[in-house]
Amino acid sequence: MGTESRSADAPVLILTENTFESLDISDYLMRRGQGKIVSETKIEHCDTFLEDGAPPPQLVFFAFSLGVPAARNWLLAARDRGWRIILVNGKTTDPDVKGLPMLNRPFSTAHLDAVMDQIEK
Repeated sequence: MGTESRSADAPVLILTENTFESLDISDYLMRRGQGKIVSETKIEHCDTFLEDGAPPPQLVFFAFSLGVPAARNWLLAARDRGWRIILVNGKTTDPDVKGLPMLNRPFSTAHLDAVMDQIEK
């Protein structure tokens, strides 16, 4: 966890090219009482979340391919800021991200509960 404070007003970011996946995660979060959820389907639009002065998110669900340099760079920058990140379909041997909580497709409510429990500890 980073040194930046996380406000209850801060959003949860869902970053995935898959609109249905975004809707599934968003629905799950709303049922858990999460108010502010921001989704993005294009990695090239995610740089604004990293801008200085932007409040850090409560949590990031990250599902872009790490084989895409822009996606990998974004993820490492967010990790270096101390953001809480869950990799979606995070089956990877990349040592830079191997320690992040991972949610593998296809996932269910039980899988989401388990990864949320892991990240909230």
